[in-house]
Amino acid sequence: MSGHPPNIPRHGGHPAGIPKMGARHPLQVPRGKAQSPATKTEAIARVPFFENFTANDITTIEPYFEEYKFEKSHYLFWEGDPATRMYVIKSGRVRLLKASAAGKEMVLEVMVPGQICGGGTLFDEVHRASAQAVEPTVAYGLSHESYDQLLAKYPGIARGIIKYLGGRLMDAHDVIISLVSSKVESRIASVIVRLCENHGTPTKDGIMINIRLTRQDIADIVGSTVETTIRTISKFQKKGLLSTVSGRLLIRNFDAFVEMMKSPR
Repeated sequence: MSGHPPNIPRHGGHPAGIPKMGARHPLQVPRGKAQSPATKTEAIARVPFFENFTANDITTIEPYFEEYKFEKSHYLFWEGDPATRMYVIKSGRVRLLKASAAGKEMVLEVMVPGQICGGGTLFDEVHRASAQAVEPTVAYGLSHESYDQLLAKYPGIARGIIKYLGGRLMDAHDVIISLVSSKVESRIASVIVRLCENHGTPTKDGIMINIRLTRQDIADIVGSTVETTIRTISKFQKKGLLSTVSGRLLIRNFDAFVEMMKSPR
């Protein structure tokens, strides 16, 4: 996983989950590299299980991964499907969806290039959520059988898996802690802080967030309506706290968002 950009302070040690309020479910801020992997080799090298692999090792395991292409709105897998394959996202965006008791799909997470989708394949028999392409998406799939073969060949992968699962557990803990927040401005501020930490590049004008998230994406993350999210971000813009540059957010006053995040009520 990527380290945070230089000169951007970390808060809480790792990215926090962001609450979706009311009947909606907590979502996590996207993690991963700021830019899409350029090649299959680069995409696989970003998998946290393989972070200590040499370039030759990555080349050796490449054939275990198959390329899949998904059109917008197509599903990578459905909730309840046998967990036979996990994916490494090369390009595009994927959202994880959970069906409520009433049959309504709730957004759990928006995933971006460099992330693993369907990681439950490693330890579960069925997928606990559905995965849908938000836009045309390319991903590299690793079957459960291939994963078992790699684990037998490279036992050290187990340490990487423990680290990965530990990180996910810490994220879930942050989700619970952040549920005390009830103010939309604070929840959006928390999203912005975490995006800066995970995807930010310092510039002379502020911190550029190097992934594109729509206002709807942000609304889904914080559990708000898109109209409220648009109004809140517009208010931030009028105050000079952020601006939009080529579809990306430029954060002009990082400290102001940190303070908002610390004052949730």
